[in-house]
Amino acid sequence: MRITTEVPGTLADLVRAAADARPDATALRSGEEAVTFGGLRERVQATARRLHHHAPPADGTAALLFENTPECAVAFLAAACTGMRLVPLEPDTGEARLRALRRELGPLTVIGHRAKLRALRLPGAASADGRQGDGLVPVEEPPGGTPARPDDAPLPAAGPDAPFLYQYTSGSTGEPKAAVHSQRDLVHGGEIYAHTYGITAADRILAAVPLLHSFGMVAGLVTALRTGAQLVLPGRFVPAKLLRTVREHACTVLVTTPLACDLLARSAAADRGQPPLPGSLRLCLSSGAALPAPVAARFREHCGLGVQQVYGSTEAGIIAAQRPEDEGVDRGVGRPVRGVRIRLVDERGRALPPGATGSLLVRTPAMFTHYLDRPGPTRQAFRDGWYATGDLARTDREGRLHLVGRKDSFINVGGKKVNPTEVEEVLLAHPAVAEAVVWGDRGEQGEQGGITDGVSERVRATVVARAPLSAADLAAHCRGRLLPHQVPGGVEFVASLPKSPLGKVRRAAVVDAAARREAASRREAAGESADG
Repeated sequence: MRITTEVPGTLADLVRAAADARPDATALRSGEEAVTFGGLRERVQATARRLHHHAPPADGTAALLFENTPECAVAFLAAACTGMRLVPLEPDTGEARLRALRRELGPLTVIGHRAKLRALRLPGAASADGRQGDGLVPVEEPPGGTPARPDDAPLPAAGPDAPFLYQYTSGSTGEPKAAVHSQRDLVHGGEIYAHTYGITAADRILAAVPLLHSFGMVAGLVTALRTGAQLVLPGRFVPAKLLRTVREHACTVLVTTPLACDLLARSAAADRGQPPLPGSLRLCLSSGAALPAPVAARFREHCGLGVQQVYGSTEAGIIAAQRPEDEGVDRGVGRPVRGVRIRLVDERGRALPPGATGSLLVRTPAMFTHYLDRPGPTRQAFRDGWYATGDLARTDREGRLHLVGRKDSFINVGGKKVNPTEVEEVLLAHPAVAEAVVWGDRGEQGEQGGITDGVSERVRATVVARAPLSAADLAAHCRGRLLPHQVPGGVEFVASLPKSPLGKVRRAAVVDAAARREAASRREAAGESADG
């Protein structure tokens, strides 16, 4: 069943509708704690009044150190009820980052668990008891509950289309930017997930991803509210514990990442005394990064269920999704979901037919409005009202979307374009390679392929090996599978790659780190030469 037939406009509408329809049903579960929809409404209203009392100034913003706990979920929904602007942050965000946000956003009220707030020392911040208006506000109820006050008048109604969420992009390919979303964007996203996968009040959604990111926030929290489903929060990610949680609570939907899928499959393979995931689990959704085919196959083998990849972005929300009924075919990243329109265009903006590769433009019901205080990047992001994803893609005759790569990541080798994704797939096919990132390096002189135009690059690779491996062995592996200009001209081995909390590799950080190591190596060599 659905809670309402008409799509509500705000998160408060979702909470109210779910509590009216199923007041005694469990809304949130975390360990031994269970919160009913009726109890959720009461807690959200009480917390909203407390936050309203400590709201930032009109030109300020609230920042939530968003942990996967019922208290933080309540605080998020309460902030929406007050109409304040909210930035969701990693729970371990430090003082330097918060000071930078204050410079960027103005006055900042930080909301979080008391234990996190006590560790912060910010100029002008209130103490963590929440008694002052501008500073640090704990998500926990004050001792004895929220006191009633004479000024407990109804809270101002939050507008569904007003700026609400400042969601920072992952920064995987550049500097993070704050994408501005309204509450209606989030509600539309939850409705799309519910429609795409038939999620109802009978489901139990286990969110094995941070709720602070758009995937966990919308596919997990908002979708559960929209449908009246139960949201299970497992706490710190431990594969064996998560598998037990799925079994104990008969979860039906798992919201996770490719990295978590891989770890869960390996844990299930090692725990041969336990059966695969219970029959209650009907759906596993993965997003945050590309889902490697070997990971999907390993999960199906050891967990007994296929993984459905969801393709989207912080800016656009969900764009396309794989569905269980399409398994067994080359699905790409799935079909565009309801309400999403896509266009594939060439460099002159002309529409391309199925099968042709071009730049992917989208329009979605959950699309952001702009980047905060970034008029230049905002203008570049839109083409006549269409959001330019930056991805190169094609569609097949059945309408499935296939990603080819990032347009800005292609490498120019002597005038020939190299898709780093293709090279990474070859590197990952080597049994000793666990992870790989391929990128272009102009070097000191910009020379490659006999030209010196300052544009040509050489192919570089940063690799995490799971077994002893030399650069020469890896080059030989590539030469048998790639064209000469595609073979990496330089390989460095590292212990790990920088990643976002969802497991997405931060490519810009990989390139910066490699450049710093190379510069340090050159300085060291120059010093040794001078000493000699």
